[in-house]
Amino acid sequence: MVVSKTATIQSINPANREVIGEVPIMAAAEVKEAVDKAWKTFETWQLVPYHKRIKKIIELRRLIEAGADEIAQLVSTEVGKPIVESYLAELTGPLDSCVWLAENSETLLKDQVIQMTNPLLATKQSVVTFEPLGVIGVIAPWNYPFAIPVMTILMAVICGNTVVLKPSEKSSLVGIKIGELFEKAGFPKGVVQVITGDRSTGEQLTKCDLSRIIFTGSVEAGSQIMSQAAPNLIPLSLELGGKDAAIVLPDAPVDWTARGLVWGAFTNAGQACASIERVYIVKGKNTQKLIDKIVQYTTALKLGSPTDQTTDVGPVIDEFQLSKVEAHVNQARENGAQILVGGKRHDDLGGFYYEPTVLTDVNHSMDIMTKETFGPVMPIMVVDSEDEAVLKANDCDYGLCASVWAGGLSRAEAVARDLQVGTVLINDCLVSHAMPQVPWGGLKKSGFGRSHSQFGLMDLVNIKHISIDSSGGNHRLWWYPYGPSRVKTARGGLKFLHGTFPLGKIKGMFIFVFNLFRKAK
Repeated sequence: MVVSKTATIQSINPANREVIGEVPIMAAAEVKEAVDKAWKTFETWQLVPYHKRIKKIIELRRLIEAGADEIAQLVSTEVGKPIVESYLAELTGPLDSCVWLAENSETLLKDQVIQMTNPLLATKQSVVTFEPLGVIGVIAPWNYPFAIPVMTILMAVICGNTVVLKPSEKSSLVGIKIGELFEKAGFPKGVVQVITGDRSTGEQLTKCDLSRIIFTGSVEAGSQIMSQAAPNLIPLSLELGGKDAAIVLPDAPVDWTARGLVWGAFTNAGQACASIERVYIVKGKNTQKLIDKIVQYTTALKLGSPTDQTTDVGPVIDEFQLSKVEAHVNQARENGAQILVGGKRHDDLGGFYYEPTVLTDVNHSMDIMTKETFGPVMPIMVVDSEDEAVLKANDCDYGLCASVWAGGLSRAEAVARDLQVGTVLINDCLVSHAMPQVPWGGLKKSGFGRSHSQFGLMDLVNIKHISIDSSGGNHRLWWYPYGPSRVKTARGGLKFLHGTFPLGKIKGMFIFVFNLFRKAK
């Protein structure tokens, strides 16, 4: 990491508001130095064979597993994630990504030979290659400070790119740890660099000579990054959050659904872009029973220190986020919403704590149903039909994820296909981000571009077509000079290749062959 002698920023433990570390706010010159070094390293890293890159990824996997306790403890301390979630939500995805990339990346990124169907092109061989782009700028969030950047970096470096990572100022220590792990795994210095700082540091990065920017964060910040990258036409992948809806069909199993919804709404204190932030229950005989079960399981959750192994829900990240959650709940309550459980902050615990909260009698005039809350809140709306549930779910500026809960899976899949999102999970939620084999990304204000999977790899390479002609110098039909015989040849060829009727195709073939060898003029 480049060392700065300028201003610093403090890392705060959200569970007790104590300072746990201090890192430099890197200025423009230091950011440029890191990017320049990344370009210099790219010159040699892109030439490293896949099997050698894979070897380093396997070593990184070993280091992550061996250091799991230290990493999980750091994540829980810096961002307030319950320790169980620091193991499962932060480490599983990166470890699985190492395995998947080691087993599949070389095959997915190898050259492809494309066959031409037009006989006029029979002498051509087309090869599609997948070449690294160069230097990738990754601006990562604090809510999954290890999993999101590590999975992104792994995808980038296996393609032959180098990376400059700017972690959130709220999770700088985790970001530094990521850089140390890649270096210990044997990646050459300059392949993965970490720059620390606040938004000004991120802005300096977006103005550098980058091949792509990958950003995860708020819509407002994403819009700013787009404008900063625009003068240099730097392509972007943006994942900008969500207001994910859960649709519960009348035949959904009550206990399973209640447990899933409670976890989906309150894991990581609701601070996931794929958190369940809206629930639409299609009215049925089990509606009240389901709501009662949700309240029962929510009431049983333990709010407390994230490093306590019995804690279910930890703090939100800071006072700003706590105030936002509080404002959304208070506005809903003032406009007629009923709070079934929770509904208040807990300053007595010493950190930024808010009770897991369930509300009913909500509607789309309330911020809690239309704006991203990013906190431990579950608003429930009972609707009369599947169609109404789908309309309400799609009535949203975001389009990241959704979930459908049902007994009949074919009916659930039909509903899933009507939802305007990037991912739909049936009878589960959130988990797909940890699956490296499947694409991740959204629609609308949830951003654009895809990460993970073969589709994510394609965002990190230049897809180059190389066409090789082996005709040995023979004249090409479409070259100059033009003339009447060229027109007849072209028209006959079109009829021969694409005509509808057999006799017409035969006639076209004779016209084509007869004129093919005639002089153009």
